[in-house]
Amino acid sequence: MLLKSLLAPPFRTPVLVAGAALVMSSAIDIHADMTLLCGSTADHLPFDAIVASVQFLIATNPPAMLALSWLAMLVGMMTPLIALPLLHVRASSLVSRRWRAAAAFLLGYFGVWSMAGIPLLALALTLRIQAGSALAAFMMACLLALLWSASPLQMAAQNRAHRLRRIGLFGLAADRDCMAFGAALGGWCFASCWAWMLVPMFVSHGHIPAMLAVAAIVMAERLKGPGPLRWRVPVVLAASVAWTGRAIIRGRREGTLDYV
Repeated sequence: MLLKSLLAPPFRTPVLVAGAALVMSSAIDIHADMTLLCGSTADHLPFDAIVASVQFLIATNPPAMLALSWLAMLVGMMTPLIALPLLHVRASSLVSRRWRAAAAFLLGYFGVWSMAGIPLLALALTLRIQAGSALAAFMMACLLALLWSASPLQMAAQNRAHRLRRIGLFGLAADRDCMAFGAALGGWCFASCWAWMLVPMFVSHGHIPAMLAVAAIVMAERLKGPGPLRWRVPVVLAASVAWTGRAIIRGRREGTLDYV
């Protein structure tokens, strides 16, 4: 159902844009020793080594290149989430202003997410230091994401992310409405998805597949729609259990048919 939804309008174009951004993200050359976050080994790193790795990252990469890398990752992971709100912005604007309205909305949305990289990186560093190893940090990030996805607070943020906003028709007021809507949606998306965004930061080999997996999980949660504020089974676990159950039933049926 998720794949069918993503391959149909209005998701088709955002998915294509996200795919191009992921290709761009994999092509951007970032020179750094990222063992502080994503490491293939489980070695424990002292605090001084982690600080030195951060300093090396900043010293060997231009700030513009780091910003471009972060933006490419955001576009690759978040663009499918805003297909419906972007459609609302365009449908609520005059024909002559639709591209301008979309640009203002995207500026507000990705502007908030661009600034969100700072607290996310700080949290990832804290988690890496507390975990002691890359593998432990990855497992802790996955557990944190699952707990957050099950919590009422995450559902509250997701419910707010589904709210649409009135868009003006003329002048600077219309531009302000579009940008404010994008910024508000970006803030609620960050509140809903921040825990899952930590997970790819601890994956070095297979970083792009990890980003795709997280994007699919976040998209599945968003497509499920608003819900009551209570503890629940995370979408990824519910889908895994359902898939496993269907596979077992299918296997038993095929075994019965073979036996008969």
